Amino acid sequence: MSLLPLAFKNLARKPFRTWALVLAVAIAGGAVFSTATVMWGVERSMKQGLSKFGADLLVIPRGALVNMKTALLTGEPSAFYMNSGFASEVKTIAGVAKVSPQIFLTTADGEHCTIGNAFLVGFDPDTDFTVMPWLLARPKEPFGKAHAIVGGNNGYQAGDTVLFYGQTFTVYGKLDRTGIGLYDNAVFIHIDKAYELADASKQLSDVAALGFARGDISALLVQIGNSSKAGLVRFAVSRNPAVKVVTAGNIVTSVRQNLVALFTGTVVLSIVLVLGNILMISAIFSTIVNERKKELGLLRAIGAKKQAVFRLILSESTLLTAMGGALGILIGAVLMRVYARTIGFHLESLNIPFMWPPFGQIAMLGALSVLLALLVGALGAVWPALAGSRMDPYDAIRAGE
Repeated sequence: MSLLPLAFKNLARKPFRTWALVLAVAIAGGAVFSTATVMWGVERSMKQGLSKFGADLLVIPRGALVNMKTALLTGEPSAFYMNSGFASEVKTIAGVAKVSPQIFLTTADGEHCTIGNAFLVGFDPDTDFTVMPWLLARPKEPFGKAHAIVGGNNGYQAGDTVLFYGQTFTVYGKLDRTGIGLYDNAVFIHIDKAYELADASKQLSDVAALGFARGDISALLVQIGNSSKAGLVRFAVSRNPAVKVVTAGNIVTSVRQNLVALFTGTVVLSIVLVLGNILMISAIFSTIVNERKKELGLLRAIGAKKQAVFRLILSESTLLTAMGGALGILIGAVLMRVYARTIGFHLESLNIPFMWPPFGQIAMLGALSVLLALLVGALGAVWPALAGSRMDPYDAIRAGE
């Protein structure tokens, strides 16, 4: 007995009910597909940006972990400090290849600063390995105290002048987009010049003085040797109770948690839709089995085995959910366009980049969504299929009359 043609005919007998079920499954599948794709895309963006960051470890004051993650991901100005003497200690740790200090400061509103409430980062060009490599074009002259480097999101170009705390800077160059909020939105200056700005801010009566002194730093960027083990180096650095060590993995985990929080409504809705579809398919196919008791009894009477009846009902359910899963891919594509205009815009406003996953990965997610739809159909129809296959042929024919 060929079950598929018979299953198609049975589904075609009630077109409204069939297409209503297909649409319900499609909506659930589309929500799952689009949410998974967007979440994967943002996480991939962060991993790619941080993989190019250059620093294997970030050493910061222990109490500044939240501020550092926020600064790194979104570029929101943050100020926290520790003594630079710890840098000499880190350099002596086995496995450490490079160490470079940075200090964070913010600009003030008013005539003394071209940009108010902007993120300034003082860095040491002699030890730097995370800023200068991102320059789109590097001038022949060396980077000096009168120079500034702007992030990829900044509107200034090489040769422009900017003013910070009454000090004039010439834009030395512009960084390529890194996918890291701090680097894309900050302005980078010589670390010695940052200390001069702190002194200058104390002479200005209409701005708050910068709260750090010479010798203070905000973070140490550490690069580990190729043959060294990151875990051992991190453990050695972490023995100082005054500091906290942040890795790229920590940051990606935070991004994932933030994404789950951002998409919680959609995730919960998707789960509710999937569970609702299982219950709905179970209820509807129970009704279908009751409607077709006489037909199923006749099939059994002419020699069809219980397994054949069971497979027939499951075939109808999987055909229905397979169509729903395929339609769900199209609905998911529409939802992703909506995400790009809404949630994508929100992420951009937080300076969190977004990159769609490669086509192969999107196709894999689409296939998994269809498989999920098939699983929903099988789980929903398994009990009605068992009930239909166990009916006695004579009783089923009598009940259907």
